[in-house]
Amino acid sequence: MSSPRAALPGAVRVVICDYNSLLQSVSGFLRMSGYSVFQAYNGEAAEELCRDLHGIALLILNTEGTGVDTPALVRSIRKRHGTLPVLHIGSVPIPGMPSNVHHLAESFTADQLLETVSAIVAASQCHSGNA
Repeated sequence: MSSPRAALPGAVRVVICDYNSLLQSVSGFLRMSGYSVFQAYNGEAAEELCRDLHGIALLILNTEGTGVDTPALVRSIRKRHGTLPVLHIGSVPIPGMPSNVHHLAESFTADQLLETVSAIVAASQCHSGNA
């Protein structure tokens, strides 16, 4: 497992919006790996965090079975943060999700999560010129 701090200056900010027990485990894995994690327990809270925090590197969502219109949530957040990378964790990709939303199957390992997050953040920073 590689730490984001080894490759990137300062803490990488990640917002996680989750409605079940995955929130704690995903947050824990990322914090232990050096990420600065902000938790949102619903879509409204995720939108507020994305609006009020500067320097967010990634939004992670797990909204299956909640009745939340996840594609609409992503589109709404991207009105302010058009290039914000999004990782959806779930059993299957959600229909109607923007094509550039990454997907990770719910049966992930800690290493798979950390490798996926690290790759998404690194690619995003290369494209934005912050590498």
